[in-house]
Amino acid sequence: MTVVQRALVREGVRKVPLYSVNGEKAGEVVLPWFFFADRREDLVRRAFVHLRTHSLQPKGSWKGSAAKYSARSLGVGLGIARISRIMTSGTGKSRAGGWVPSAVGGRPTHPPVPEKVLRKELNEKERRAATVAALAFSADTESVRRRGHRVPEGLDLPIVVEDSLESITKSADFRRLMLNLGLNEELERASRRKVRAGKGKRRGRSYKGRAGPLVVVAKDAGVMRAARNVPGTAVVLAKDLSVLHLAPGGHPGRLTVFTVSALSELERRFGRHEP
Repeated sequence: MTVVQRALVREGVRKVPLYSVNGEKAGEVVLPWFFFADRREDLVRRAFVHLRTHSLQPKGSWKGSAAKYSARSLGVGLGIARISRIMTSGTGKSRAGGWVPSAVGGRPTHPPVPEKVLRKELNEKERRAATVAALAFSADTESVRRRGHRVPEGLDLPIVVEDSLESITKSADFRRLMLNLGLNEELERASRRKVRAGKGKRRGRSYKGRAGPLVVVAKDAGVMRAARNVPGTAVVLAKDLSVLHLAPGGHPGRLTVFTVSALSELERRFGRHEP
């Protein structure tokens, strides 16, 4: 897109179809300015990494680890190793090794400490700019397809649907809307899952799913409950929308569906005109 074309669309020239809950065109919607902002992938990636750390929980070993018993070395001249030994009697742990990392029940070698700073702070302006850049990626068909989403030919992005979408309460109705929009291949892709490699299979996370369409609404009137049975699909309120939703894994260009009220809410957050 040339500089002149970008200036024209920023003035409100570009419009996208408005779809009803039946998947039929019900008019046109003028796209806000933030869909034509600069697409900064480095900024989106940085913001994702920083925001992802906000959900990490500090962890560390017990401070009294290996200190349950008194232990000291018996010294030399006894024909035994000079390892620290537990000073007790009348038990199987008598004269057993203790306290050192090589002994059973000893202290950890290099344990994680809860004092470690895991949270990475992000400036408010930088977080805001990253969200705007991620929104711009969601309006670019090439970026969305490069991320792996199946976008049918002739479908303009972003997808805008009437506010009645927010009142859908049944999963069958929600799935029917997605199919009417031509996202059947995308739903099929998102429903496929793979078996996780490694020990995660033994820890309750055997399968890895895929990120499918993201639905942005102004309020939840039942659509969140309706969409939770559709694999890969997520619903988020416009006031809570962030890079974590728009760029899972730090890769921008997620296929996104907006309601008209959601666009108005985003304009309230980021302003009606480009700063």
